[in-house]
Amino acid sequence: MKPLIPLALLAALAHAGAALAQAPLGEDASQVQAQDYHYGMALDIHKVIHISDNTDKVGVVPATITYLDSQGRLHRLNYLELGGYDSGD
Repeated sequence: MKPLIPLALLAALAHAGAALAQAPLGEDASQVQAQDYHYGMALDIHKVIHISDNTDKVGVVPATITYLDSQGRLHRLNYLELGGYDSGD
């Protein structure tokens, strides 16, 4: 099983997700090869383009973030996160 994302990265992604915006892209996001996140990976996230919505999922689920780095290059990153589903119990 792959390690979970550290809380600091999770908090950074949540903060970045609050400011989601579409950016004019020189390349199609679906054409960019996604990488798998691993613990300790150095990330250069300048602008978040899209984060998968797992609010209706339960438990640890796969997610993907699409972002621009500080050089303006587009990246896709696969990682694991806790789904946001609340059963109301």
